[in-house]
Amino acid sequence: MMLEAWTFKFPVPQRYRNIIAFIVNYLEKEDCHARFEKRPILNHVNGNDQYRPFLGVPLLPESINAGSVKIPLHRLRELFPDIQRFTAMAIILAYHPDSPTELRVLLIKRNGKNSSWGNIWEPAGGGPGDEDRTILDSAARESEEETNIWPSRFAGMALTCAFYHTDRKTGNLVVMRTLGFIINHNEEIMAQRIWSHEMQQSIGQSSVQISEEHLDHCWFTEEEVRSAALSEEAVPQQGPFTMLRAKRDMVLLAFELFRRNKRQEWPPSIKTVLS
Repeated sequence: MMLEAWTFKFPVPQRYRNIIAFIVNYLEKEDCHARFEKRPILNHVNGNDQYRPFLGVPLLPESINAGSVKIPLHRLRELFPDIQRFTAMAIILAYHPDSPTELRVLLIKRNGKNSSWGNIWEPAGGGPGDEDRTILDSAARESEEETNIWPSRFAGMALTCAFYHTDRKTGNLVVMRTLGFIINHNEEIMAQRIWSHEMQQSIGQSSVQISEEHLDHCWFTEEEVRSAALSEEAVPQQGPFTMLRAKRDMVLLAFELFRRNKRQEWPPSIKTVLS
């Protein structure tokens, strides 16, 4: 009723009606105020996968124990009851042969012809498949499908970020949570293809077999990731190195967690099992 009265007096585009409807419905929940007093659970996404402060409360990606989400997918939904859709992210870290002390992350460039967010650079990732038992299975499978790298183990620390975005097909708002898992066993992985600042493109030997969904791959340093241009629209990007804000910040947190691991012990790593 509150939404109908508001939109009657102040007509707004359908896109913003969806956002208003989502907020109103959420506020009408019985435990809403208690939830906000305890913790913010969402980031506000303005029609894309960028996160924004939700009702004025910013929320950044946070670290979690990877073992805490090594549970059946239906139990993951019980653990995060407000989430409507989950995605997994595989953050692959390695060193360049000529810079053995400078950590790099593998990012792949999306093909804009077959999907939204064209030309965006991101870690491997995607939604759970029917055969996945856990969200870690999803991350391992997506890593293999998109980079041909099967992780034998995931680090004991992981990261997560919650937000909502507008579904491209229905136009409805969907509450999402991405869980990112770090692959840092790099004995057989060498970061050979790197970014040229002069040429503004990736150069060097191709060391990763990417899927048809992607155009290129590159191993970026932390500072290069930090300097990435940020995408604001779900359309093909024109810049040479553009990332979604939420994914950029998750990758930066992965670098920080890796440094933190040198000062304090992580939880035990998690072995993956081929399906």
